[in-house]
Amino acid sequence: MMPTTHGEQASTINRDSQAYWNKRAATFTHNATSDYERWLLDLLALETGEEILDMGCATGTLAVPLARAGHRVHGCDFAEAMLAILDERAAAENLPITSHLLAWEDDWEEAGLGENSVDVAFASRSLMSGDVSACVRKLDAVARSRAAVVVPDSLLPSRDPRLLTYLGRSARHPRVIREVTRALASLERIPVFATTRTFRPMRFSSFDEARSDLRRLAGPKPLTAREQRLFDAYAAQHFVHEAPADPSEATEGHWVLDYPLPVTWVFIGWRTVPSA
Repeated sequence: MMPTTHGEQASTINRDSQAYWNKRAATFTHNATSDYERWLLDLLALETGEEILDMGCATGTLAVPLARAGHRVHGCDFAEAMLAILDERAAAENLPITSHLLAWEDDWEEAGLGENSVDVAFASRSLMSGDVSACVRKLDAVARSRAAVVVPDSLLPSRDPRLLTYLGRSARHPRVIREVTRALASLERIPVFATTRTFRPMRFSSFDEARSDLRRLAGPKPLTAREQRLFDAYAAQHFVHEAPADPSEATEGHWVLDYPLPVTWVFIGWRTVPSA
């Protein structure tokens, strides 16, 4: 929670941009995956009353159920629209959630999240690239007891292996697990691992929106003329129109990719202090 090439590709979405995630905010909660949430919450194994930092919280996919369970939650994200929805959800239920407009590279201490300021800190699917070691060290420093990240162990969620194969392109396997593990070793932390698989929702209000997001999954490199022809044919073949369930609805339905997009995720958790 990257866009822009040239010409035809100018509309390609940038997954790392605030604009992209602000635009996604309205449908983000709807597209949440409850099986993944339960998997992660079980692994976090939180104790009653612990104070939590959720880095990359989006609209509160995890922050809201954590607050409902009695935890005080600091929800951090760099997309203002995501936090606006989180604030609305928290206010509606009077939940103990404090939102922070905060990016990985920002000064967390200035935001009131300095060393040992929470019990548990985690980043769920929000650490994909960049200075991984610095991010791990920030989570470790802020948490009095435990910290965790969930990172991809397959092609990044911003790539579609089936589309890449069709276009004759290749993609590099992410190195983030190795980088997290190396950072923890430098901190003398002992990691615990667990794995799950999710399927990315690809559901859009228009064919143009669907086609634009699919283009993102081919990577940032501009398409050649041949690749463009292949891409156009692929989009036309694999997006299907779903009529609204209720014909009286104002919506014209949705465009949906006709195959699942799997991503393998790895939970890496660790204690930030030695066990007694």
